Amino acid sequence: MDAILLCMKKRGIRFFSKLRFQNSEVVKFYERKSFLKALCSRYRKFDNVLLIAHGSDSAILTTTNDLNKPYTVYITSNEAHAFKNDFVFAVSCLTANEFGKCCVERGAIAYLGYQAEIGCLFYSYSVENKNFPKRITYYVDIMIKRIFVEELSRVYEEFLTSPISVRVLKERFSYQLEHRIAQLTDIPTTQLNTKYGIKLTERDSQKYVVEVILRMLSYLNDILPKLVCIGDENYISASYLTYRRRDGFDSKQLSEELEANHAFQSIIHDNYKQHLRELASK
Repeated sequence: MDAILLCMKKRGIRFFSKLRFQNSEVVKFYERKSFLKALCSRYRKFDNVLLIAHGSDSAILTTTNDLNKPYTVYITSNEAHAFKNDFVFAVSCLTANEFGKCCVERGAIAYLGYQAEIGCLFYSYSVENKNFPKRITYYVDIMIKRIFVEELSRVYEEFLTSPISVRVLKERFSYQLEHRIAQLTDIPTTQLNTKYGIKLTERDSQKYVVEVILRMLSYLNDILPKLVCIGDENYISASYLTYRRRDGFDSKQLSEELEANHAFQSIIHDNYKQHLRELASK
């Protein structure tokens, strides 16, 4: 498999169920027990793990039905050993502060995650935009959620199928996300309605939409520097070697390409580096 995905069907993150990976093998899990069991059975497999979940500084969270306590701990730092030998990309609030560090301390090769709250990107009405009609922020949220999911799907699959590092993954995702959201201000209203299935008027666009999007870009500019890699940012996915072989590369070509790759040269995890060499030479 190329990657393991935890994508909980929970309030606030259900829209991530639209993640699509057309050209790579991503195995999806929707609940904690089977997800952790799979990880713990694959300590030596060097997996790529994509986490789509709520988060805090020190844990992965899930939602509850208690209005007074809307979140509860789902995966704790005591279970961080489950990510041993893996690369983890966590699309979760705050987990790069403590939880990600703990994962790397317990053996993860790299952890890419946020040191900030990111929910404001998806629910603009609740973040300083209450002076705008709720239907406008609702339509903007639809567009931004779709862009986020599309760009995450695209760049993560690129990471799985080509020799780009975690650092490049982070930079490309951040750039494309900001670029596409900014482009919304230049697209005619009729095209926005058609593309995103919404019902904006020209007056909406002129009076509200551009300002809401500019505010969302301001939030994004604060968040993007807080997408950080803990551990080895030079990690590249071993799965790309499979796709190179499908494209006709032989072992000699794969080994030469691998050894010439600057990220590969800088990988500090010796066992993983040797693993890549062995896969390329087969």
